[in-house]
Amino acid sequence: MPDRLPSPAALRAAASRLPRLPAPPTEPTGPIAVGLSGGADSVFALAALWADEAVRPRLRAWHFDHRVRGEASAGDATFCAALCAGLGIPFTGGARAATGLVAEAELRAERDDFFRAQRAAQSVRLLVTAHHVDDQVETMLMRLAHGAGPVGLAAPRVHQTFRDGHVRWRPLLAAGLRKADLVAALRAVGLPWREDATNATDVARRNRVRAWLAAGADAALGEGYARGFARAARIQDELAEALLAWGAQLGAQVDAEGRLPVAGLRGAPAALRRLLLDDYLRGQGIREASSESLAPLLEAIAAGTPARASVAGEVVQVRDGRLSVERPEPSLGPELRPLRPGAVAAGLTVERVDVDGALWTRLARGEVAPEREAYLRAPTGDLHWRGRVAGDRYQPLGAPGSAKVSDLLINRKIPAGVREALPVVLAGEAILWVPGLPPADSHRLTGPAKGAVRLTWDASRVGSSLPS
Repeated sequence: MPDRLPSPAALRAAASRLPRLPAPPTEPTGPIAVGLSGGADSVFALAALWADEAVRPRLRAWHFDHRVRGEASAGDATFCAALCAGLGIPFTGGARAATGLVAEAELRAERDDFFRAQRAAQSVRLLVTAHHVDDQVETMLMRLAHGAGPVGLAAPRVHQTFRDGHVRWRPLLAAGLRKADLVAALRAVGLPWREDATNATDVARRNRVRAWLAAGADAALGEGYARGFARAARIQDELAEALLAWGAQLGAQVDAEGRLPVAGLRGAPAALRRLLLDDYLRGQGIREASSESLAPLLEAIAAGTPARASVAGEVVQVRDGRLSVERPEPSLGPELRPLRPGAVAAGLTVERVDVDGALWTRLARGEVAPEREAYLRAPTGDLHWRGRVAGDRYQPLGAPGSAKVSDLLINRKIPAGVREALPVVLAGEAILWVPGLPPADSHRLTGPAKGAVRLTWDASRVGSSLPS
C-alpha cells in the first residue's frame, strides 16, 4: 500500500468511514494517548478512534523512533507526524539515542521510558496500543511453549492496569479484529500506512511464529482458530482474576517492601500457589522461569518453610512467611548529572508549566501528592540530580527548620530498599526535592505563577511503592 498521505480533507473523510471501535473505559478519564508506529495496526486504531466524535478531543499520538532502519525509520516518524497533522491530533515524537539493530527487549525498554516520560509530562493515564487477535495468538503460542500459566496466557489483555496507575487499553482486541480485517478496512477507505521490512525477516521469534501460522494454520486448525485462541485467552484472564482475588482474601498481596505474604497459602491448592508465585515474579520483571527453579519455592510455600532459589538469574527467597526477590540496594552515586526538560533520569521528569488559579487551589489544599509530584518556583540556574550522600539536609515545605534527608525518609517509613534509589534534585548546592518528601520551602510557590517547575518521579522504577 503506498504511504503517501492524501489531503487533510480526504484523510478525514477516509477515517470517518472506518468501522467504529468499542467505547473507551470510563476510568481513567482525561487524555487518551495512542502509541503510533505508522504500521497498519496503529494507523487503524488512531483513525478509527478519531472517527468517534466523543473520543476525538481526547486523543494524543506518541511515536518513538527506534532508529533501527535508517532512512526508513525517519520516514516512519515523518509519516506519523503528517498523519496527525492531517487529523488534527496533537503529536509527540521521540527517538533512541543510538542507531542500528539491538535486542528487542532493549528497544521495548527505551520505548517504555519514552511513554513513561510523556505520561508524566502530559498527565495521561490511558494508553492505547494496537494489539489485535493475531498478536494474541502468537503470544499465547510462544508462552505455551515455555509452560506459562493463566497469567501469562491471558496476555495481551483488553484492559491492563499497571502499578503506577496507568491503564493500557487495546480496542482492536476488544473488537475481535485480525490483521487482515485492519488491512482490508484501510484499503477500502484509501488510508495509507507504512510497512516495516524487518517484520518479514526470521530474526525475531515472533516473526518465525507468524510465518509458520501463515503457512498453514487455517488449513490445519480451521479458519476460526484465531478467535478461538482469543476466547481461550479471555477465559485464562477470568481464571487468573478469580485466583488472584482468592489469594488476596488469604492475605497474599504485595506489601510496601515489595514482598508477598504467603503464610496463608499453606493449605491452599497447588494451582493457586503456582499462579500467585507466577504473578508476583512477573510483577518483579521475572518471566519465563523454569519449573525446576520454581519447585523449591512452591514446596516451601506449601510447607511454611524457608527456601532460596535462583530464578532466571535472580535470587528469590521465602523467609518469615514472605516471598521476596533479593536485590542489592541500588545506589545512584554522588556524581552530579544534568536534569533536562523532557528527558527521564532515574525516574525523574522535569518540565516548565504555568500554575493557574485552579491548580494553585489544588496545591494549597494538598490535593497534589508532593511525594511523587512537586511544583516549585523556578531557580535561576540549571537543575541537576545525584544520589543521596551523607549529611544531605534541607528544609521541607512548611517545616520549621532543616533536617537530615535520611531521618526524614526513615520517619516517613520509606522502605530501605527504596531509599537508596531516590534521586536528589538540586539547584546549585541547594536541595529542591527528594521523591517521597515535600519539596524545599526555599522555592515554594506563593500563588499562581508562570514558568514554574514541575517535577515528577515514577515509583515503578524501583519496583515498590511509596507510602501515601
